[in-house]
Amino acid sequence: MQHDVSIETSNDFSGYNALSDRRYFQSLHELLGEFTMRARLFAVSLAACLWPLAAQSADMLDAAAIMPGGAVAFAEVDQLERWLQTAQDSEFIKALPDNPQVKAFYKTPQGQQADAGRRILEAQIGMDLWTLGKKVFGGRISAAFYPVAGRKEPDALIILQAPDATALNILREKAEPFLALAKDRTETTTGAGDIVIRGFDKKLFLADKDNWLVLGSTRSLVEQALIFKAGQGTDSKPLTQDAPFAAMQKQTGQGHLARAYLNAEMVKQAQGGRVSPAKLDNGGVSLFNGGVNELLNHTSFAALTLGLNDERLALALHVGAKGSALPATYQPYFPTKAQAVDALPEVPGLIAAWTLNRDFAGWYQKREELLQEQALPEFDKFESGLANLLPNRDFGSDILPAIGRNLTVVAAPQSFQHLDAKPGVQLPGFGLIVDLAKPEEGAEIMQLLFQTLTSIANLNAGQQGRQPWLLSSETHKGVQIHFGKYSQKPKGERLPIIFNFMPAAARVGNRFVLCSSIDLCRQLIDGYSQPAGRLADNSTLDSRIEVRGEPLAKALEANQELLEARSVQEGKSPEQAKVEVTTLFKLLRAIDSLRITSGEATEGYEVRVEAKWAK
Repeated sequence: MQHDVSIETSNDFSGYNALSDRRYFQSLHELLGEFTMRARLFAVSLAACLWPLAAQSADMLDAAAIMPGGAVAFAEVDQLERWLQTAQDSEFIKALPDNPQVKAFYKTPQGQQADAGRRILEAQIGMDLWTLGKKVFGGRISAAFYPVAGRKEPDALIILQAPDATALNILREKAEPFLALAKDRTETTTGAGDIVIRGFDKKLFLADKDNWLVLGSTRSLVEQALIFKAGQGTDSKPLTQDAPFAAMQKQTGQGHLARAYLNAEMVKQAQGGRVSPAKLDNGGVSLFNGGVNELLNHTSFAALTLGLNDERLALALHVGAKGSALPATYQPYFPTKAQAVDALPEVPGLIAAWTLNRDFAGWYQKREELLQEQALPEFDKFESGLANLLPNRDFGSDILPAIGRNLTVVAAPQSFQHLDAKPGVQLPGFGLIVDLAKPEEGAEIMQLLFQTLTSIANLNAGQQGRQPWLLSSETHKGVQIHFGKYSQKPKGERLPIIFNFMPAAARVGNRFVLCSSIDLCRQLIDGYSQPAGRLADNSTLDSRIEVRGEPLAKALEANQELLEARSVQEGKSPEQAKVEVTTLFKLLRAIDSLRITSGEATEGYEVRVEAKWAK
């Protein structure tokens, strides 16, 4: 049987003029932002409990395959029942009622109202909220959003699939009296498969059967979903046959706990051909994110995926375009495989590391093409200031060409062996590793910069309450280290923060190392003197951040009293402050490592956040 259903939004771009309304786009942006925020908050809760991966359910429909095409956005959360059960059973959740902050909240009027509302709702539906969440929302929830000409709010279609029909049948029974009372405001029709469609005030339309329900802002969206579900003929196509959506599914794969999709082609058409401006107004933002910003103007889609198992969590932004396909202006952002991010040195107790890979000289030469005019004078000021430190050297033509593609910042513990006391705030050692495109010339420039900055710092030694650093040198494994030291080891209680630093610098092959601690400088020499151990992934990464939970927790524990004191200053009781700080340490230790990477993937470009759980 053929059904000819008129849908207000079709695959024809002529219906997308509503997107040109900035208020509509802002509304959509806020909606997607809300989804992303909730997905991330949910992921953090899962991380704290180390929940196991739920298996895919075989009886769940592919909701996107029964949703009409032409959606500007789509979001889906899948298989939450086991996650919710494990959360309910976890020690983390069980401990919440005894948490001082939770107790304090339920003593407030807002907390009392929330608790009363929960009890009324549970009594009305005949089940507690945990059971409701697992049995009704624990399957798959999918939502698609469709632009409407002349209106900023999109139409919406939601498909909910419960793990079984029992809980939905209970809710149906509870809803019957209310439907009877609202009969004069309700209209019913029959859709494909003889499914009843209920309309409420011509604003909300519902069709349901067994363990699923379809909820839409228009009757036509619900009717079309029923047609696709029944497998009946229609001239329309489902969302899965939209080319951007199909490309998204190919790149991201299946089996995600949550995913969100944006049709970038629709947005670009509405925005006059671009999602974001060709030139940015901030030099730092351009250097760090200018490549991804431009990729969004060349992709057919952008998508977020969230995956989780008993070993790790993975949150990824997927873009359906590659940097290598962009104009030459943007090539400084994207390395080839041979130029990709370096391996990290294996430093004992490594806390964190960040590597940024750019053609810095190429980016600087193209800054007028990449930046808005009002941002350019800041570069003149920067060059003038640098000329005072490195006279007779031009930043763009002399300094940057000597620098390689990788800049790496690392943090690791230090021993404070240069002191007979410890600072009041104990910082780890920090190191900056600079690749040298021209090793001899680059090392000379960096050594001059180190000496100049150390001399300037010594001029302020009296104001900082310390002795000036004496420049000295030593050889470690054949590498000469230049460093500042004290003629006598400083003594005292809770020394100022400046005493965390004893600057050191060394050239190791084609790298120059600048450190706040001579301990770390020696360790980096050891690390870079060995054959590369953990190489970066084979993909062409252009940025990587890595943080390790146990070492970070130890670094913060050294300042536990200070952290608790700050919480007390913010109005918390000493007990609350101690619980907060202790909980933070536990959460950090639950994570073995957190890694954020960006770079080209097989089908496009990805920014990926991965948290690996501690064993």
